[in-house]
Amino acid sequence: MNNPYEDLEYLAEFLPEEGESVIVTRRRGQLVCESYFETHPTPPAQAGLIDREFYGRLTTIDTRLRILWHTPAIIAVLTYYWACVAFHRGFGLGWSAWYLDLGLALIVGVTCLGYIQQRRKHYFLNAICPALQKWMIDHQLDKYTLIAWLATHRNLATLRQALTRWT
Repeated sequence: MNNPYEDLEYLAEFLPEEGESVIVTRRRGQLVCESYFETHPTPPAQAGLIDREFYGRLTTIDTRLRILWHTPAIIAVLTYYWACVAFHRGFGLGWSAWYLDLGLALIVGVTCLGYIQQRRKHYFLNAICPALQKWMIDHQLDKYTLIAWLATHRNLATLRQALTRWT
């Protein structure tokens, strides 16, 4: 029987190249080294994995959902400003009626937020959902797996919230 150092020298002769494997077995008291090659079929899109292209599409969708507030917010601010000017000029009110401006700001703000949510929901359900479902089928993902993956990526929070709310 060989001592451990001789066994290690024998094993060192059979060390594989990077990416190869070796099976070491003992047969009749002797160490036997055999090469082992695994053949892995690599499918074009591995099931359940999100590749760079799909991540880019998700980022684009999230950005589109996020920027849907710009135009309504600008319109709401301008509407609020001109409504205050018209209100104060029309009724001859001075700075003492500032509380009316706060009430008007609340009305315009809530209306704007409601419109933004309605606009996001409409865009998500009509434009994003069909494409997203196709991509999820292509990558063999279900809705909850995608939501869990999105929860680990804070930069995609708008898309995660939309998926959670409206599907």
